[in-house]
Amino acid sequence: MPGRAPEAIAAPEPQPEPERLYVRWTWLIAGFIAALLTGVAIATYLRAGGNDWGKGVGWERALMVQVHSNEVPPVVDWLFLVVPWLGTNWTLFPLVIAPAVWLWRRGGRRMLALHLLVLLVGSSALNFILKFLYDRPRPDLWERRGQFQFASYPSGHAISSVAVLLTVALLLHRFKGWRWPYLAAAVILGFSLYSRMYLGVHWPTDVIAGYLMGTIWLTASMVAFTERRWEGVRNEPSGASTDT
Repeated sequence: MPGRAPEAIAAPEPQPEPERLYVRWTWLIAGFIAALLTGVAIATYLRAGGNDWGKGVGWERALMVQVHSNEVPPVVDWLFLVVPWLGTNWTLFPLVIAPAVWLWRRGGRRMLALHLLVLLVGSSALNFILKFLYDRPRPDLWERRGQFQFASYPSGHAISSVAVLLTVALLLHRFKGWRWPYLAAAVILGFSLYSRMYLGVHWPTDVIAGYLMGTIWLTASMVAFTERRWEGVRNEPSGASTDT
């Protein structure tokens, strides 16, 4: 009885090529410096205006009093205390680092993980550098409430809320097609920025400076980590640089 032909051995499935890191580091460095210099320029202008910026410029004090005098329902007051926690570095670090580690090790999205980590570290660095340089006192118009630490200038909530939360919304729209993160980010951003004055922990120019710095840092990071650069690597030569 003739023997059966040996079964063909299945060829191993090809393994996907590891994702390569393509980052425009010059854009990141330039964006960080531009955001930092923006904060320095605003502080320099305010301090040179003949006002005691440590006690608030005249229009700032008037605006703060107006904001504080506006009565709001208790539930809104509670939201002003709670929502800003979603835009502070103390909360964003664990909320961002945990998904970033998963994306790097299990999700196969090393570029996305790196984007989030660099963005968060840069936002924190901008905040701490300028707080150290200027050490602006917090407002003293009434008892301060909520979460606040260190110097008043700039608003770390403004930097992080603009840069990190809007980036997350942009990325979720890009990869998932979701639009609701834009609304969520806008609501958190609005509550967070307004609450800094309502709770008496930041001068308006702290918030304005933080908003502008966060916007610059957000823009630079989005250009540095463009989708074309790291999803179109198959069109790049094998020896392509990680910078342009």
